[in-house]
Amino acid sequence: MYTKDYLYTLILALAIFTSTKASSDPTDQEHIVVTGTRTAKLLSDSPVLVDVIDGETIAKISQGTLAQALNYIPGIVVKRSVKDGYNIQMQGFDGDHVLILIDGQPIISPTGSSADLDQIPANNIAQIEVIRGAASVMYGSSAMGGVINIITQKTDGSALKLDYDVSQYQGNTINDGDLNHTIKIHAVESFSDWRTQLNALLIDDQGYDYDNTTVSQDASSVEKKFITLSTSKEHESLETTIKYQWLSDKKLRDSSTIPGQSEVIYYQTDVDQQQLDLGLKSTDNPKAPWQLNARYINHQETSGQSNSLRDTNIVLSEINGQKIFQLDSIELVTGGVVHADKLNQDKPGSNVIEINNESRESIEDFIQGNWIKSDYQVLAGMRSQYDSDFGWHNALRLSGMKNFMLDKGKLQWRSGIGQSYRVPNLKERFYVFDHSALGYMVLGNKDLKPETADSFNSSLTFDTTLAENSVDLRSDISVHYSKTKDLIDSVIDPEKSAETGLSIYQYQNISEAKIYGVDISTELTFKHWKTQLNYSYLTSEDENNERLLSRPRHQVKFNITYDIDIYDMQLIAYAVYQAGEAIPDNYQGIENNAYTTVNAVLNQVLTENLSWRMSVDNIFDEHKSPSANSDNLFDARPVSSRTISAGISYQF
Repeated sequence: MYTKDYLYTLILALAIFTSTKASSDPTDQEHIVVTGTRTAKLLSDSPVLVDVIDGETIAKISQGTLAQALNYIPGIVVKRSVKDGYNIQMQGFDGDHVLILIDGQPIISPTGSSADLDQIPANNIAQIEVIRGAASVMYGSSAMGGVINIITQKTDGSALKLDYDVSQYQGNTINDGDLNHTIKIHAVESFSDWRTQLNALLIDDQGYDYDNTTVSQDASSVEKKFITLSTSKEHESLETTIKYQWLSDKKLRDSSTIPGQSEVIYYQTDVDQQQLDLGLKSTDNPKAPWQLNARYINHQETSGQSNSLRDTNIVLSEINGQKIFQLDSIELVTGGVVHADKLNQDKPGSNVIEINNESRESIEDFIQGNWIKSDYQVLAGMRSQYDSDFGWHNALRLSGMKNFMLDKGKLQWRSGIGQSYRVPNLKERFYVFDHSALGYMVLGNKDLKPETADSFNSSLTFDTTLAENSVDLRSDISVHYSKTKDLIDSVIDPEKSAETGLSIYQYQNISEAKIYGVDISTELTFKHWKTQLNYSYLTSEDENNERLLSRPRHQVKFNITYDIDIYDMQLIAYAVYQAGEAIPDNYQGIENNAYTTVNAVLNQVLTENLSWRMSVDNIFDEHKSPSANSDNLFDARPVSSRTISAGISYQF
């Protein structure tokens, strides 16, 4: 543990935020969501199907980053990357096509690629809103597969909360007695009417290894530091927000030795990222507000094998804004985005410049109208985008919702059809991922073309009560279909792989692909317990009817929550089953292509200020076989380990 960092952060919180009080308890009122239309609506009034997970549940199942939290949410596939990060899939689209937001503002990976969920802290969350399916007209080219919006808590008064967790990998520790530590700090105070907030997350993870007799280590040791400092003030008709974020992410994993030498070659990642956000928002007209946001990100990264490191520098700038108009029964939202990013990459050991100041700029504008009637809604929108390398493109989308009041319950039908468009990002065009120590390389492709998709989705949601109104039932079924052109995906190159003895991937355009499936979900809520079951089926094929890789055909998610009121305790258990991925041709056989992980969390409130928790992740220690790679067998299971953790929270 880096004790000095813990102490400095704690002292800063205690020194600045001296007057504190506990936050209010959550209510049982219907969720208010903003993601579907970019405007605040009751969940039942959203013309776009939105799944909501409350912040209290998220806080109990995840004490670290967003990766663990999203694995709980139905319809989301969480994938561990070879670099020990985490990415997602939704409705067959990978993380490059799923947009993650915090309070409506996109989490932008500096390369323009999918955000690493393990670099997003899961603290101070009020709720998470999920849209499965195309939303590109409102949210841009990164939202072909869906949108995840993380809504943070807004505390009116002063607050100070400290969390500490300790955990251990069972049976897979690198050294006996290795412990992992997580510290979270949330503090709020006002200075001259400026509401100032500090959020800090510090993670010290020792990593794990299935076989200590070999040099190669299965999971990296990790040191993460997240610091977010924000301040906001309401003026006469305007609210000003300033936010600074700093991320430090260091990973280290032994990989091999040089024959005849004792020196260990290790893989490392060292990320230092700083971000500054400025925001203006009107407050004098709640029905027709406007907002303007500016962002600057500087990303410095050193990664690769210890004897072949690469330095990468990425700079990103963006300004976005929107304005809402109310025209009788029509709600109109319009806005735009100006974006620019720059990429440099070199190998300092050999003084080779691999990417020299590559850049791109884009301008986007959108308009959406929501025609609202008492029992139905119509939503129509258009987005235009100009890219400095690929020119202009327009996308349209039309959606609708119809309410049906039944004798017992309410039925809602939602449907949408539209277009999506995405230009290749700098990573896909120029970046070189040389992870030879991990057995693979991913190469960019300067000749990539933009990808497009036509999509359709439809859903039925049924809400009712059972057993004389003592049980709430919610059930929904949704279908989706997308036909893509020039879909960008990483494809293995058999010739280069055979020459190097590595798995060599390169980004390519897939001429045409079809992605379609169905999601079925049922939720029962009793007085003391709640349970949810979700099943997702997916088919994804290219123009030759060959299945797309890394997309499970079947996924089942089940969770149950039980409240033991007499002891102020709550037990949450959830399981994830995935099966049926397409097998790449370069494997000689199958080790495993269907697996289940089970997790459990116990929380107890001891006093008004003090609570504790205990959890077991991956109870049955389901993980990838250590010999799968050497035997050239396909194993869909993730690199994972059974983990036991315990933690304590104190609210001042």
